[in-house]
Amino acid sequence: MKHTVKTLVTGASMLAVAGAVQAADLSFAGGWPPNSAPTAKIEDYAKAVEDYSDGEVSVRVFPLSLLSFGEINAGLRDGIADVAGNLLAYFPAEYPTLNMLAEFSELVELEEYAGELSSLAFTGAIMDYVMNDCPACMDEMSAQNQVYLGASSTTSYALQCAVPLTSAADLEGKRLRAAGAYWTRWAESVGATPVSMSVNETLEGLSQGVVDCTMSNTADFVNFGFIDVVDHVYIGAPGAQFNVPFTMNKDTWNGLSDDNKQAMMRAHAKLAADIAWVYVEEGRAGRERAPDMGIEYGSAPEDIVEMNREFIQQDKEAIGEIYNERFGIESGSEAAVALTEGLAKWSELTKDVSSGEELAEIYWNEIFSEIDVASYGK
Repeated sequence: MKHTVKTLVTGASMLAVAGAVQAADLSFAGGWPPNSAPTAKIEDYAKAVEDYSDGEVSVRVFPLSLLSFGEINAGLRDGIADVAGNLLAYFPAEYPTLNMLAEFSELVELEEYAGELSSLAFTGAIMDYVMNDCPACMDEMSAQNQVYLGASSTTSYALQCAVPLTSAADLEGKRLRAAGAYWTRWAESVGATPVSMSVNETLEGLSQGVVDCTMSNTADFVNFGFIDVVDHVYIGAPGAQFNVPFTMNKDTWNGLSDDNKQAMMRAHAKLAADIAWVYVEEGRAGRERAPDMGIEYGSAPEDIVEMNREFIQQDKEAIGEIYNERFGIESGSEAAVALTEGLAKWSELTKDVSSGEELAEIYWNEIFSEIDVASYGK
């Protein structure tokens, strides 16, 4: 399905008075299942786009039907869909700078930032940096014929295990499902064996003993059914979060009027907030259900948490070196400083948030409302 952008012209006299009125029927390629909580929030986003644009822009949501997560980048680039949640970790060569920034989510596990709402702070910090202070990020997006319209972060990754862990020594030799580069490095650092496995395969991997633990976010504990096969959930390690940018086909974006671009910005502030918040809510739901199912759910052993923080202190310097060696990126140290400072700011801004609506207002006021839509994404 190709996107369509329709320009409505009501006559030369009206154009002379009011200028062209641009409307669009957009498609959103959703990689989450139809009945999942993220998909429900994307449907809310579609309604918000229509409301904020006074009906000039509409969005049809295609959950797990138009494009899979693995197909989304090329699909957006080529105009098969207009908007999507784009898992950039699937495309390391295309988005080296943006993927480097996402790896700094490990910083939320440091004592001064750790907590249930740390994902809200990291979401704000990375959006703020990318949209205002990262020309290389904009260049990577433009090269893929896309525009960056914010992001959401999952809750932090925890050890969700079929076997007990009483100390750091118990990690030696364990098979841990790893979702990306950070978690692979972490597993190797503790003497475990990282196993590359998609989230859709992980339930079976746990139930059949292919892996002893999955390193997954606390919302996926419920969303992907791990709650049915694990007996232990250890919070505080390995940490880090998966950051999901929302990106739009560049041609579609630049076919909109400035007013409709502003409407999209307002809706994307809501989408970023709603997805981040629903992960918090799903994480809470899993924690509440676990005791009745006989699942041990609590902090990881103290020596594992301490070892994790020591690893992060070293790894945050290694990230820049890794991306410099692989992709020639020289901004790793600068980005680490900027995101650390950003986390301090955003931890303060989001520490008392109690709803997605409240969070959306913060993201809008602090970031999205300040963007010059006339020049953004050109």
